[in-house]
Amino acid sequence: MTRTDLFRDIFGMGLAAMLAWALLAHDSALLAAPSAWRDQATGFAIGGYDPVAYHTDSKPVLGSEGVELRWGGAVWQFMSVGNRDVFAMHPQIYAPRFAGYDALALSKGLTVRGHPAVWAMYKTRVYLFRDVANMLAWRRDQEKITTLAQTNWTRLGGDLPGTSEW
Repeated sequence: MTRTDLFRDIFGMGLAAMLAWALLAHDSALLAAPSAWRDQATGFAIGGYDPVAYHTDSKPVLGSEGVELRWGGAVWQFMSVGNRDVFAMHPQIYAPRFAGYDALALSKGLTVRGHPAVWAMYKTRVYLFRDVANMLAWRRDQEKITTLAQTNWTRLGGDLPGTSEW
């Protein structure tokens, strides 16, 4: 699908669809990088948590068995068919930023998986963090750290899913 086709489809669909277009246009590195880290035991994206629930329930919620969708090379789980269907329409809006890797670690050039229970919302996107200390450090200067993380994500995102411990 060309950008022209995408724009034509999105035009008139509402704010959520326009946000998806903006993310695609702005975040071309997102397309080259993985959509999310996968749990080694289950294979589910972001440990089987429902990415839409962060937006609708304002908390992490484990997905339900059988309510799944394959997107971006990963299998995502959802707590309801409705959440799955919303995600299917606009995955770039609901998938965690940086594929669920810790934004503070990325700002330092490291790839560390975020924990689905340690999260924050910033500019309508979900960010996952290794631990509360990283989330709090990120909150002290979200704009600067996120910009650094994006710079490093462009460089590192294509080499994932690897993790660094620090």
